[in-house]
Amino acid sequence: MNEQKNNGFQVWHDSGRTLFFALIAEMDLVVKNLINIFFISRFLGADGAAAYEIVMPCVMVASAFVALGYNGVQAVCAKDYGARDFEAFERHKNAGYTWILLVMAVLTLLFAVFQTPMLDLLGANEGSEALAQLSRECYSLFLLNFMPQGLFSIASCLLFFEERQKLLITNLILYGIMLSGGVLVTVTDPSMAGYMTMNIVGIAAADLYIILSAFVSRRRTSRAAFTALRLRPADIRDAFFTGMPDFMEYGFVGVLYLVENLYLLSRFSESVIAGVGVFEAIDNFPEVICVGFSFLVTTVLGERVGKRISISLEKDGKTADRELHDAAKRLTRGGVLGSALIAAALLLLARPLTGLFLTGDDPAAVSSAVWLTVSCALGFVFYMLNSELVCYYKIVGAYGQAHVIFFAEALLFPLAFKLLLGELFGVVGFCLGGFAGELAAFLLNLCLVWKAAGHFPTRLSDFRMDKYLLRQAQAQSESRSEI
Repeated sequence: MNEQKNNGFQVWHDSGRTLFFALIAEMDLVVKNLINIFFISRFLGADGAAAYEIVMPCVMVASAFVALGYNGVQAVCAKDYGARDFEAFERHKNAGYTWILLVMAVLTLLFAVFQTPMLDLLGANEGSEALAQLSRECYSLFLLNFMPQGLFSIASCLLFFEERQKLLITNLILYGIMLSGGVLVTVTDPSMAGYMTMNIVGIAAADLYIILSAFVSRRRTSRAAFTALRLRPADIRDAFFTGMPDFMEYGFVGVLYLVENLYLLSRFSESVIAGVGVFEAIDNFPEVICVGFSFLVTTVLGERVGKRISISLEKDGKTADRELHDAAKRLTRGGVLGSALIAAALLLLARPLTGLFLTGDDPAAVSSAVWLTVSCALGFVFYMLNSELVCYYKIVGAYGQAHVIFFAEALLFPLAFKLLLGELFGVVGFCLGGFAGELAAFLLNLCLVWKAAGHFPTRLSDFRMDKYLLRQAQAQSESRSEI
């Protein structure tokens, strides 16, 4: 009896540690956004929050390329790691580093050259002069984050496998500098330029630690080390297709932000956009949990799928299927329970959380932020389930389903419901459109699994996507035979 209790405690302890480091590995984009909006909205007011939100579509485009790289590399390397194929792990890892740095350098140059027309497109000049000036400062300095952010994101997902202490230290450096730097800017002279500069200093310092501790350190060979340039398209192909749905999601979100901002400027006011910006900061609390959960799903199920497809179907498929089933069951139960608790907390704390960012001088901004938080809470359980399913789609190579869900969840459903309900019920209807979109996306997920399984899914095994597992096993067998 005691042995069973100890084993159970050990499982929960190990799962808790894994989840903790999964959160650390995936939370850099959302936590940076949270820190930025806190200082900007609190000390630059509604104009600052609105300016940051106006530049967000541009940030989402850059984040789309970063997400393509780190999600693709993470999923592919997790399968390599699970199959103990370290030669393939090295190829995919180095290709990920090479391509993300190249792409982010080109993107930085393009955004710098076309700064003026981009700001016009974003609507930076549609409001006050203060809004336009703050938007220009935010845009210009954000560009300098692109390349260091790409390196940081790839390294973070690779450090997760064997060097989690370094992963923790890297993030402590980043957030420590951003927080202390934000306080310093606030005390001396609050400005958009000052807060954005702290982003650059923080990410540069974190990257320097990664380079010194993992890339050039000779004490031990690091799995995360960038050891060779690899520009061969074949080396990045699997990561590209695996990460492409995430790329499209960020692109869709960028389009959504752009259309939303232009709609709100024409239909309502800058105050509502400021409220949206504050909600984005509040949303980073549950978003951190969700991206960490997604990282955990991709890594844990990726390793199980990698093991499954490395075994011949006749040899030991049932055992591998059981391991995959048990892991998915634990993840789903934990995801549903955790998301329900977070949803309840958001409902209770919607107004107090808004008060952390806005002082109440702008009632329209406060009201829209509160209603958007309520909408997020109502749809959060569906959001977690949708995230788990789309991660699994990418792992097993069901890219069509992943693209469909990302398009529907990130752009089509939220935009359609927000505009429709916004016209019918005003700002409150616009805000609740997010919940309606998340529910619709979950129903679409059920339909996609229904089609793949041939019957309506009633058991967890119906979500396994067996035909895609078989296809991946056959592809791996053919690849090995060619080598």
